[in-house]
Amino acid sequence: MKKKVIIAVAALVLLPPLSLGFGLFMTMRGLAPMPDGQDLAGNARLVSDGFTLSYLLPYDGGVALVDCGNDDKGAAILAELKKRSLGPDDVKAIFLTHGHADHTAACHLFTKADVYAFPGDVEIAAGNAKSRGPLPRWVGMPPEKKIKVTKTLADGQIITLGDREVVAFAVPGHTAGSAAYFSKGVLMLGDDAQAETSGALRPAMWLFTDDADQNKKSLHELAGKIKQRGDKVETIGCAHSGPLTGAKALEAL
Repeated sequence: MKKKVIIAVAALVLLPPLSLGFGLFMTMRGLAPMPDGQDLAGNARLVSDGFTLSYLLPYDGGVALVDCGNDDKGAAILAELKKRSLGPDDVKAIFLTHGHADHTAACHLFTKADVYAFPGDVEIAAGNAKSRGPLPRWVGMPPEKKIKVTKTLADGQIITLGDREVVAFAVPGHTAGSAAYFSKGVLMLGDDAQAETSGALRPAMWLFTDDADQNKKSLHELAGKIKQRGDKVETIGCAHSGPLTGAKALEAL
């Protein structure tokens, strides 16, 4: 009897992490490998911290970032800035694709930057609210990864930074305030979709997503907005997979 109790207790303890591990494996498998840094169209630079990809966008008055990664020390971002003889104060703008902790971790290092996000994720980024995905609803924001959004965005808004324009698109679904950004040929999707090894785009990872159907609808609408604007997408950048060339994968969704 005692042995059965021990087995039952062990099962209760081990089942949740095993289920989570299996869910993560199924969610991440088949994705295009994340590169360890890569130059992209329009002088953009992909920066990897080993878990999340951020995007560095230089312009003639400083540097902008799309997301700040999962490392609260920001080692990869700081190293990339140093290569350019730049430091944290040269980052003047941060564009959040959404407010999850693996995208906000190093934001606190860049005290001179305005932080942009859509209204739906302002409180998530600040740690005052949680998104509704199967996993995020149970996970709080670590204090060191909280960040205050200083400027809220509207769908289609164009932000001009020196010689660079950044277009913000509302793409709700992964979270209420999820965003995509287009600048000089690069469309950055964050967690809205990931690239598969086949060259296809996979919609947002269900385990971390508020509303999978809304996410798919938003991606469809995003493709229409890009086409209507006449933007030439040379590269699609994601947050947890390698990039794709051209816009065909988005159009195929």
